[in-house]
Amino acid sequence: MHLVRYFLLLLSLCGVIAMVAVTSAAESPYRLRIGDHAPDIELTRLEGGQLRLSNVNRQSLAVTFYSPYCEPCRRELSVLARVVARVAHDTGSDVRLAVIVTEGPPDTSLVSKLGRSVIWLLDDNEKAKVAFDPRTLPCTFIFGANDIVRHINRGFGPQYETRVEGWLRRLVSNKKR
Repeated sequence: MHLVRYFLLLLSLCGVIAMVAVTSAAESPYRLRIGDHAPDIELTRLEGGQLRLSNVNRQSLAVTFYSPYCEPCRRELSVLARVVARVAHDTGSDVRLAVIVTEGPPDTSLVSKLGRSVIWLLDDNEKAKVAFDPRTLPCTFIFGANDIVRHINRGFGPQYETRVEGWLRRLVSNKKR
């Protein structure tokens, strides 16, 4: 008799766990994955005004999350800006970089170093963080045609530059066909 009670208790506990897992997934509709459409959100530009990411004219778009308090973010951003500029120059394509800044304003020396080719966006109310779900910093999303996520890179480390450059070059070459 006790064995039956334990079995029923275990079965009901499994049901509760399954319901919690389904509810948690439903509460967070944006778990951005490869193949998903970009979230259609509007963010504040660093220089003022609003920008909807879907309004950025380009063939490919790299969107990275950056925090001024994150040393790997600073290293990643310099590399990413160089890669985007190199791919755009070498291929004659319109490849763009958008930086979503979390946790305060970006370092002004970094902004001036990277120039106006970078689209600086502020995530004041964490709208982008919720929509993209970067999970780690830095985190880069690569979008291709029709605002579809083609690649996601979480973190920064060895082979980052080669990997991201390869992704962007393939997207641009596929677009030209």
